[in-house]
Amino acid sequence: MENLHVAGRWKDALLLTEPRRRRRVARLVRRLERLERRDARPARATRSVRPARGQGDRGRRRATVAVAVLVVLLGGASVAARLDDSSSDSAFPGRPDDAASAPLGAPAAGGTASDAYAFIATQKGGSDPVTYDPCAPIHLVVDARTIVDGGMKLLEQALDEVSEASGLQLVVDGLTDDEAPEGDAVTGPDRTWLPVTVTWSDPKASPKLKGDVAGYAGSSSIERDGHRWFVTGTVVLDGPQLKRILDQRGGRAGVRSVMMHELAHLVGLDHVDAAGQLMRPSGDESITTWGAGDRTGLAAVGSGRCIPY
Repeated sequence: MENLHVAGRWKDALLLTEPRRRRRVARLVRRLERLERRDARPARATRSVRPARGQGDRGRRRATVAVAVLVVLLGGASVAARLDDSSSDSAFPGRPDDAASAPLGAPAAGGTASDAYAFIATQKGGSDPVTYDPCAPIHLVVDARTIVDGGMKLLEQALDEVSEASGLQLVVDGLTDDEAPEGDAVTGPDRTWLPVTVTWSDPKASPKLKGDVAGYAGSSSIERDGHRWFVTGTVVLDGPQLKRILDQRGGRAGVRSVMMHELAHLVGLDHVDAAGQLMRPSGDESITTWGAGDRTGLAAVGSGRCIPY
């Protein structure tokens, strides 16, 4: 199927991969200025070198990569998912300079609690979700090769929606076009966690975007003292498909809701087949905000433990 919209719906495929498509942050001033002019707003400065981290514990730990493959059949009525784990050694870095001793934010208060949510991964032997560290910002870089008009502003708005609902702090460091590191590394040469990469791509460069797939996202986790945390990840968005949505009536809200959906996957929410939720596997263009289940799930993934460096 060529078009993203089918009877008013868009479809999503979820993939939690090894972080092979991570990018090092590069100072791309010309491209950033072009996006600033396009969005008519200032963008965050790109950093070629991330802040130095403390030395901390350099002990070896296991890096666990969660993989979930979503298969959406005709009409999105049937979903098959598989969650596998694989491990590789990774040096555990020291405490980030911008980490705190307590969570940086708190989930939004109020609202109606709901059980219409699911986690992409849980702690071994329990039901608590695998989460990002709430005591440190989640850093992101953007590969803008197929970005839509106003895409940076829409991304910032989607990030704000995730932060407001979860309490997690997501920070865009800038743009990148560097080659991804090889293998399953979760840390860079400077022994810091690799930033999350948001890649604006297309089906030719990212075959998983073929058909009605609007995007996919996921995170890689590490384990320390029997507890797991997500530490880096990737979001891949189909620029040509999202441009077609953008050109329709209400397109900006539609594109932003796709980003919100994928970012919720990034921080730990799985699909849920429940009416009124943005995390349904086949998105409805009439649903552009979080449902009660989405908010309850995001509050849970934003309330994890801090990493004990």
